[in-house]
Amino acid sequence: MEKELAVIIPMNEFGDENIGLAEKAIKSVPDGIRVYLSVKKGTKETSLKGIAESVTKVSKSEGTSFQELVNAGVEAVKNDGFKWFSILEFDDEYTDIWLNNAKRYIGFMPETSVFMTLEDIVDFNDGRFIGFGNAEAYASSFSNEIGYIDNDCLQNYFDFYLTGSIFNVADWFEVGGLKPLMKLTFWYEWLLRLTSKGRKVFVMPKSCYIHRLGRKGSLVDVYKKTLSDEEVQWWFDMAKREYFYKEEREPEKYVYKPEEKEEE
Repeated sequence: MEKELAVIIPMNEFGDENIGLAEKAIKSVPDGIRVYLSVKKGTKETSLKGIAESVTKVSKSEGTSFQELVNAGVEAVKNDGFKWFSILEFDDEYTDIWLNNAKRYIGFMPETSVFMTLEDIVDFNDGRFIGFGNAEAYASSFSNEIGYIDNDCLQNYFDFYLTGSIFNVADWFEVGGLKPLMKLTFWYEWLLRLTSKGRKVFVMPKSCYIHRLGRKGSLVDVYKKTLSDEEVQWWFDMAKREYFYKEEREPEKYVYKPEEKEEE
């Protein structure tokens, strides 16, 4: 799919273990698909220990957050003329059927903004299968149209996995990228923003991605250790307020203040 589909791997953690995970992730990308590694500006090539040789391009971000790395990668993909992109976490993998399904659904449903996929959710430490991600789209009466994620269902449900999905580049820039100051719920806020503009999000009914949970030092692990239940709820409430805005607003709006929460 020359100039059609590219893969972005955001990476801000290095070391032998993570390099090994990244090498495995890159091997799961089908032949012929360009891979963009997104890292912070100033990252030394020696830190990448050879994985830079396995990717098409190393894009550079001003910041280190997942959101900033993704945004920088999408900018690079856009500048190179791609129409679609996917995001691969460096400790995850695509399944063998990912590309065939990507081609099929992009060809049949080009008006769709995002093609999510059913995901195998597994434990990082022991490989235990935990369950399927994104399967809720196929539950009866979950959304207005089976297989789709819409703004109505998002008002009541938020537990979706977007890495592994396929995104339309033009629509991404039309609605805006991820907001770096949004903790925890940045994907949820982005989905609310996208669907509020009438864009279509479809879950391909195939298991095309392996998503691993439980890696020490991962973003989810950090959030579990540092965010209280009250702050978690605050970020979900924040997402429902912020999706009306394409760009981030004043930085102080994204600072959780427990004393203010108590007053409310």
